[in-house]
Amino acid sequence: MMVRFLLMLIAFHLSLASHALTISADILNSELKKNYSFVERSLNQSDLKIETSSGKILFDPLGVTVKVLAPFEENYRIEGDRIEIHDVFLDQKQIIDIDQLDNFFINILMNGIDNNSQAYSIRHINDGTIEIISTNSSNIIRFSFIANKLNLIRYKDSIGVEHGIELTPL
Repeated sequence: MMVRFLLMLIAFHLSLASHALTISADILNSELKKNYSFVERSLNQSDLKIETSSGKILFDPLGVTVKVLAPFEENYRIEGDRIEIHDVFLDQKQIIDIDQLDNFFINILMNGIDNNSQAYSIRHINDGTIEIISTNSSNIIRFSFIANKLNLIRYKDSIGVEHGIELTPL
């Protein structure tokens, strides 16, 4: 009787553990709407130089604000169909229409992912990593999780610079 109870308890625990480790679109979408501090490292393949920036990503009901604190203070406000870029040091602002950018990364960040999208496919690399691949395979974004918490985003931008964004929840 005791052995049977222990086996049932172990099976239940393993079932919960495996369910908790599988990352879904819902978990990713939920994690994409949280506030984070970040350290972003980018590698430009042409000069093999690694650059680092850090700051905060802050969501509110109307949009998202990215505050780059180092090496230069900049604010990016994404709201509706526009991005406002504010160079704090030079006190210069620029507004860009998001549709003009056609930026895969910003679209995923703002809209999350949809399992039924025709614009991209979703590939589970392992229990803690999801890849989003644009239909034409020109854009790939990799989201890595630790204990169901978004920890790292990796992607290559349109000019070939590789980015890694380490996230810490605020």
